[in-house]
Amino acid sequence: MLLCMVNCETEEIEKEPEVEDTLKVATLNTLDVSNVTHNSAIGGGNITDDGGGNITSRGTVWSTSPNPTTENNLGSTNNGTGDGYFTSYIEGLSSETTYYARAYAINSQGTSYGNETEFTTVIPIPPAVNTTIIRDITDGTAIVGGNVTNQGTSDITDRGMVWSTSPNPTILDNEGQVNVDGTIGPFTIKLENLLSHTIYHIRAYATNDNGTGYGEEKSFISANMYWKRDTITEVVDVINPTTGKIWMDRNLGASRAATSINDEEAYGDLYQWGREADGHQKRTSAASSGLSTSDTPGHSDFILVWEDDHNPVDWRSPSNDNLWQGVNGINNPCPVGYRLPTDAEYSDEGSTWIQDSVGAFQSPLKLTPAGYRWTQDGTIKSEGSGFYYWSTSAWDLVIENYEVLFGAWADNSDGRSVRCIKD
Repeated sequence: MLLCMVNCETEEIEKEPEVEDTLKVATLNTLDVSNVTHNSAIGGGNITDDGGGNITSRGTVWSTSPNPTTENNLGSTNNGTGDGYFTSYIEGLSSETTYYARAYAINSQGTSYGNETEFTTVIPIPPAVNTTIIRDITDGTAIVGGNVTNQGTSDITDRGMVWSTSPNPTILDNEGQVNVDGTIGPFTIKLENLLSHTIYHIRAYATNDNGTGYGEEKSFISANMYWKRDTITEVVDVINPTTGKIWMDRNLGASRAATSINDEEAYGDLYQWGREADGHQKRTSAASSGLSTSDTPGHSDFILVWEDDHNPVDWRSPSNDNLWQGVNGINNPCPVGYRLPTDAEYSDEGSTWIQDSVGAFQSPLKLTPAGYRWTQDGTIKSEGSGFYYWSTSAWDLVIENYEVLFGAWADNSDGRSVRCIKD
């Protein structure tokens, strides 16, 4: 065997580079945060380069201070492994708070972060609701409804109607509650087992994670066997800010408050002074002669009186000037808690608006020219031009030909409008 002793060249063998020397941390971007609510948001990231090694963990970190890390944060997610896009559901946040978020990725070389993004959680808002309808009032039942116009800042979990014989019912304080399925949009509910001749206050409601929103309060009187269904008037208050007096917003028998000066749906019924709501007040009721000898004639006819034959001109003989006095007065046709106004109250009211028919309509009461029913033949007079409203004194408010008279003389047997005031 020959050995190389002199001038022998040896070939140096290069070492293969170690795999670890070629690895680096991952490269990634933080996605814009979206779907921000009062307590949550959606974030995420996109790992564009895994650094040559496997991504063993990825997610998003956040904090109320800049530059959150996996060791220093108020919250984090772990969204699996691998490169590419991922989504992070950021939860458990405080409302009205600014947060800083960064996507992160971990491989064998360490943890890397994407760019920082900033977002602010919103104010928590309960649903927006309207109380919309009251109809088909019977002895013990009524159809009512609401409309959820906006769900607020989280999904609706419950909606429906609450009611009570006391004002401002809530889901925690009521005498009845019915809920219905659904989210936004209108709904109707049938109320049952109501007491007769009772004022009920109702409100539509809807609940989400942020609280409960209520529609405006509306009221109505449940019918009983004596009150005819078509005599029921919805009870909605209106206040004159100058006098401080609270009135019903419509005439008795009207289906709504006036939307225009000649809104026929706002005209309502025409009462003979001192009579109860026995049906005579309807504009289409039958008419007959024959005076009543009691406070309750016992029929629903409009009583005709020939002016030349009677003094005073009254449906009752003898007259009773004690009718319609106060909330507990005999034959008070107003809802419970309401009564006929006095001459002085009409005068005080009128002093706050322009003294003509336009001023009467533009007033808080939105008075309408409902006309009157003539005692001699039962026909309707001055509908669309004359305003005639009873007071407790059997005199009335008259607006005719643009002239306003407070405490004007009237025949008790004429049919005139009634606007109730809260006692």
